[in-house]
Amino acid sequence: MHTDVNKILITREGLADRVQQLGREMTTLYLGLDSPLIIITVLNGSMVFMADLIRHMPITMNLGVLGVSSYAGATTRSQGAKIVMQLDTDIRDRHVLVIDDILDTGNTLRLIHEDLGKLKPASLRTAVLLRKPARAPSDVTVEFIGFDIEDRFVVGYGLDFDGRYRNLPYIGVLKPDCYQASAAGTEPAGRTM
Repeated sequence: MHTDVNKILITREGLADRVQQLGREMTTLYLGLDSPLIIITVLNGSMVFMADLIRHMPITMNLGVLGVSSYAGATTRSQGAKIVMQLDTDIRDRHVLVIDDILDTGNTLRLIHEDLGKLKPASLRTAVLLRKPARAPSDVTVEFIGFDIEDRFVVGYGLDFDGRYRNLPYIGVLKPDCYQASAAGTEPAGRTM
């Protein structure tokens, strides 16, 4: 376990099992489409999840990326979601699956649903690796959820804090002194990356 992590919430094995299960569920839903499924990953947090997920989906697909920014630098508070890299794929009359890392406040997915909805896809569904039920708003629909977690600051498996920890093979709770020290402008004790 990394020295900046308090505890592991979801192990590497737990992630692998659930991602495989989600891939089977999605394959069942999308098998037999007339055209390739368009899978859109939200950069950068969902890249690891998406890469593992599509390996369990033996269907025809096209991949797209969408850049959304909610956090500026070393902060744990959303600055408001904004699209920083537009989708370069035509999704009109196509089935679209958006892959995101976490449903927390819902601001990011609300913005994405609104933006992509204007492009008139045949269907628009969303998968998130993590959902915080204590914070997730009821007006943001997510069809596929990997795990419900407690309202803690988590890192690993693509999720980061200030660009760090994405490469951890598990989902872990970051020690508060790591992000509190960064917010104060000092380097946290115990940082090894």
